[in-house]
Amino acid sequence: MGREPIDAVADAGPLIHLREVGQSNLLDLFRVLCIPGAVWAESVDRTNRPPLNLKNIRRYTIFAGDVDHFVQEYSLSDLHVGERECLCLCNQLDIPVLLTDDLAVRKAARRLGIRPVGSLGIVVRGYKEGMLAYLEAERILIALYEESSLFATRALVEIAIEQLV
Repeated sequence: MGREPIDAVADAGPLIHLREVGQSNLLDLFRVLCIPGAVWAESVDRTNRPPLNLKNIRRYTIFAGDVDHFVQEYSLSDLHVGERECLCLCNQLDIPVLLTDDLAVRKAARRLGIRPVGSLGIVVRGYKEGMLAYLEAERILIALYEESSLFATRALVEIAIEQLV
């Protein structure tokens, strides 16, 4: 049932939101999870968050000049530094998947030919890969809506639940 493991670049949102509902292990769905420095600082280094203990995580330092050039070339100045680094890293490493929950970043990713996948999508993939039973996946999707800091509408969560079938 499982697909070939893929690499992804991670923005802070899914790292934080999945951790808030005790589901960081779902990030094991990705062969390598690349995290740029600014995202690492925001989501991993904070003292009030437990560390991510995943073997597939790779931290990357991106030169500011490379990010600045990339931002200018693709008109991305409206994004935050971590989001810019994520898109730049996808481009530099030729990684076609970006884990993000931010709508503006999702739009920019699509424009650059990068497939955005959010926290809800990661749970759906976990179910489809056989990592989660249906009821567990449904419970996690609802917990992301009710318990985490993820901003999502109930309608969006219902769409994600429908994708479990």
